Amino acid sequence: MEIEKRAIEILKEGYMCDNCLGRTCAGLLTGYTNRQRGKIIRQFLALSIDSGEKIEVDNSNFYGIRFRNIKIKPERPKECMVCKNFFIEKIDMIAEKIAKKLEEIEFETFLIGTVIPDSILKKEEEIWNKTGIEFTETIKSEINRELGKRVEKITKKKFEQKDPDVTVITDLNTGKIKTEIRSLYIFGKYKKLVRGIPQTKWVCHRCKGVGCSYCKGIGKLYLTSVQEIVEKPLLKAAKSKSSSFHGHGREDIDARCLDYRPFVIEIVKPIKRKIDLKKIEKEINKSKKVKVKGLKFTTKDTINKLKFAKIDKTYLATVDFEKTIEKKKLKELRNLTKEPILQKTPLRVLHRRADKFRKRSVKKISWKILAGKKLQLKITAETGLYIKELITGDEGRTKPSVAEVLGNKVKKISLDVIKIHTKR
Repeated sequence: MEIEKRAIEILKEGYMCDNCLGRTCAGLLTGYTNRQRGKIIRQFLALSIDSGEKIEVDNSNFYGIRFRNIKIKPERPKECMVCKNFFIEKIDMIAEKIAKKLEEIEFETFLIGTVIPDSILKKEEEIWNKTGIEFTETIKSEINRELGKRVEKITKKKFEQKDPDVTVITDLNTGKIKTEIRSLYIFGKYKKLVRGIPQTKWVCHRCKGVGCSYCKGIGKLYLTSVQEIVEKPLLKAAKSKSSSFHGHGREDIDARCLDYRPFVIEIVKPIKRKIDLKKIEKEINKSKKVKVKGLKFTTKDTINKLKFAKIDKTYLATVDFEKTIEKKKLKELRNLTKEPILQKTPLRVLHRRADKFRKRSVKKISWKILAGKKLQLKITAETGLYIKELITGDEGRTKPSVAEVLGNKVKKISLDVIKIHTKR
């Protein structure tokens, strides 16, 4: 449908503001706002009418225009039939409210989103059904953009569609404004110097963190964790309430990690984004349980890269056996490097992980007898190999195993990660 005919068909129904009229040809001409396009269309129709052309539209669409050749006294329009005078009366007020809401948050980039009343969307669709959608833009898109321009001007911050620091959602039905703050992602590496603490916070599964007799009222199963030690000064600096911890693998609760393991900690809904990571690193390192290094800001994408990275690790295990170790059998341990290790999901984690087979390899193995029944093993293995089960056999779920090769049942293991073979 031609632009003129389209405009006439629309304006027959009633008054439409410049923004909504211009939006019907938003895909035409560059460097113009929809408001400017609407004004051009309105003035063109007024020129045509003043030249004597018979055009039947609601005269209130020409309020404020002075005709030279014909006698028309357009009435003051009551309300735009599409946006209900949003662009004329409400947009600046809402932009001010958004800017006020953002004053409590530290940010550099923002994005605007809106919830549009059904009545407006329904009217927009009715017009599309009459005139088609070629060259049109949705009212939601224009409102978001125009609000963004105004908020940008007030706050001096940048309207950004990709990964904004904060997204503002305005419900035009209720007038409520809510903010969605993008998490801060911080990369680093940690050592765990003690046994008996997990990598991440273990919330009590019985009370879900409320506190009960099972967890002795603390809401979690361990007093602290690597996550909690690392997060404490970060949460305080960012004025956040929670974090999520993503490590490249994890050592067992009773194992130490004596080399630096890569991790990303996600600080959720930070009010402050400009935080001194060098200062925070020093604060974390006051701990006698955990040390960190190399804290730096990163992106969410780093988490996936971390999860899927193939990084070999070297372990030192002190193993107590039931019987005296037969020295002549020790050399057979080298055979563990010659064939894949087949492992079913260990019994100790079967309650929270799928029961499946995995095939992993031992890269190196060496040993040292410490006593008649005590052996020290140094094992370099492919990422994902369960080391305790490689040693014990896990009731036949790991084959071959150290216990199977030596024909000797394991009583106790003290395990340390001593090298994480990251690429420098």
